[in-house]
Amino acid sequence: MKKSILILLAIVFAINLNSKAEDFSAINDGDTIYYKIISSTSPYTVAVIFKGDYNESYDNEYSGSIVIPDSVFYNGNYYNVTSIGDTAFFDCNGLTSITIPNSVITIGNNAFAYCNELTSIIIPNSVTSIGSNVFRECIALTSISIPNSVNSIGDYAFYGCSNLGSITIPNSVTLIGGKAFHNTSYYNNMPIGLVYINNVLYSYKGTMPANTSINIQSGTISIAGNAFENCSGLTSISISNSVTSIGEYAFFSCSGLTSITIPNSITRIAGRTFFNCSGLTSVIIPNSVTSIGESAFFDCNGLTSITIGSSVDSIGGGAFWNCTGLTSINSLAINPPIIKSSSFFGVNRAIPVFIPCNTISSYQSASYWSTFTNYIEKTLHFIDTSICQGSTYAGFGVILDSSGVYSFVSGCDSIILTLNVNPIPNIPLNLNAQIMSDYIELTWQDDSCTYIIYRNDDSLTTTTTPMYLDYDVIKGQSYCYRLKSISSDCESEFSDTICKTYLGLEEISFSNISTNIYPNPTAGKTRLEVEGLTSEADVLVYDMVGRLIQKHKINQGTKELDIDLSENAKGVYSIRIVNESINQTKKLIVQ
Repeated sequence: MKKSILILLAIVFAINLNSKAEDFSAINDGDTIYYKIISSTSPYTVAVIFKGDYNESYDNEYSGSIVIPDSVFYNGNYYNVTSIGDTAFFDCNGLTSITIPNSVITIGNNAFAYCNELTSIIIPNSVTSIGSNVFRECIALTSISIPNSVNSIGDYAFYGCSNLGSITIPNSVTLIGGKAFHNTSYYNNMPIGLVYINNVLYSYKGTMPANTSINIQSGTISIAGNAFENCSGLTSISISNSVTSIGEYAFFSCSGLTSITIPNSITRIAGRTFFNCSGLTSVIIPNSVTSIGESAFFDCNGLTSITIGSSVDSIGGGAFWNCTGLTSINSLAINPPIIKSSSFFGVNRAIPVFIPCNTISSYQSASYWSTFTNYIEKTLHFIDTSICQGSTYAGFGVILDSSGVYSFVSGCDSIILTLNVNPIPNIPLNLNAQIMSDYIELTWQDDSCTYIIYRNDDSLTTTTTPMYLDYDVIKGQSYCYRLKSISSDCESEFSDTICKTYLGLEEISFSNISTNIYPNPTAGKTRLEVEGLTSEADVLVYDMVGRLIQKHKINQGTKELDIDLSENAKGVYSIRIVNESINQTKKLIVQ
C-alpha cells in the first residue's frame, strides 16, 4: 500500500512538472541513460532521469550494472552530470549495481526506491546531500558508506532496507531525516532508548515507558523529524542549548507531553512539530525563533497560553488550529507577525492578546490579527535564570536566594522571573595519578558531568569523563594535580591534591608478558589470553567514557580469562592488566 501511494505521488509529481521527463538520451557502455537539462548555458549541466512521461512509463528502463558518465555530449556541447534526479531509478527491479561519477552533487528524492535487487552502490565524495526515500526498500543492500562530503540525509532515506547492517556515517552529516534508518539491520541492532547518530537525536527506540522525562544531552545539534512520533509516555523534555533544529513531526501526537523547554538556539519551529500534542498547557517561543511552521501546534487543545518571541515574523497556516483551550496570547513582536486566516482557527477572538507598548494600532490593522478584539498593551518579559546554592540574585530592587517564580511591574512592562537554585556538585573523590610509558594517567570517582583539572595550580583542561591522560610531561619534572566538579555552572570545592614525578619510559618497569584478545571485534563475549604472568594481577575493564565497569583478579600462571560484555552497549572498551610491574592496555570492540 505504501509503495502504491509513493508511486502515485511520483506519477502526479512528474506529470505536473513536464509531459516528458527526459530531454535526450545517450549510450554509455552499452546502456541507454536518460538526461534532463538543468542548465542550457555554460557551465552546461544535466541530471540523470527516467524515460517517458513519468517514472512508471517503462518497466526497468535501467537494469543490470549501470555506469553513469561524468559528462555527456549533446547538441554540440558537453554537459556535466551533476545530479541523480527525483525517481530516476524508482522501482527498477532489474538494477543490480550502479557507479556514480564524482561530478554528481545531489541524489534526489526516491532516486533508487524499491530497487530490490540493488546490491552495490558507491556514493562519491562529491555528493553533499541524499534526498528523501532515496534507497527505500532496497532490501538487497547489505552495506553502504556515506562519504564525508555529505551533510544531510533525507526522511526515510534507507527505510526498509532490511538487510542493511553496515552503514558508515561521517561526522559531516549534521541533519538526518525522520525514520531515515528505520527497519534496517543497522537500526534494529541498536540498544533500546534514545538513539543518537553523529550528535543528532534520531529517535526513541522501543516502547517508551509512561511518565518519561527526557533531558537532551549536551552537544546534540538537531532532533530528527518523527523522532518521538506517537511517544505517548513522554511527559516533559528539556532541549539543550546546542540543538539548532528540530525536524517536522518530531513530537507528533505526543499526547502525554505537558512541558517542553525550547532553547534560544532554535531559530525555526518546523511544520507539524507538535501536531496533536493535546497535553501541552503552555509554550514559550524564544526570541531566537523567526518563524512558526504550518500546523506546528495543530489541535493542541490543552494549550492555555502561548508566548510568541520578539523575532517571530511569520506564523504558518493552521499553526494553532483548534487550540480551543487558549485563554491568552502574549506576543513580544513589535511588528505583528504575518499570519494566515487559519493560523488561529477555532481560537476565541475575545481572549486577551498582550502586545508591546504602543503597538495596538499595528496589530488592529494587520491582516487576520484584526479579528482579535481584546488587545492589551502590556509587554511581558520572561527571565529564566539560575544561581548556585549559597549565592543570591539581585535585581528589580530585591535580593533573592530561593527558587520560585517572581512578578515585577514597571509601567507598561511586566517581568516574570523564574529563578532556579542549583546545588553545588560533590567534590571528586579518590584522585589517583599513575605514571605510564609516556603520560600520567589521572582517575577519580564522581558522577558529575564536567570536571576542571588543575596542574600546579593552573587550569589544565576540562573533561567530561572521570579519566584524563596528560601527555605533556617532561622527564624528571614533578606535577601536582587537583580538580573540581561542574554541574549547571556551579563548581565544587577542590579535591585533594596528588603529586607525581614523571620518570620516563626507561625507568618504568614492565613485566615481559604477552596478551591477546579474541574474538575482537566481538558480539559481547571475548577471551583474554596471557603468557608469562609471574605474579597476581588485576584485569580492569573500562567503558567508552573511562568508567571502570568490571574488575577481575588473575593468579600467577593464569593463561585465560573470559570477559562478558554482552549486556553492555556497543562501542570501544579498554582492557587493562596491571600490578606493581605490569601495565598493559588492550582495546576491545563490541559490535
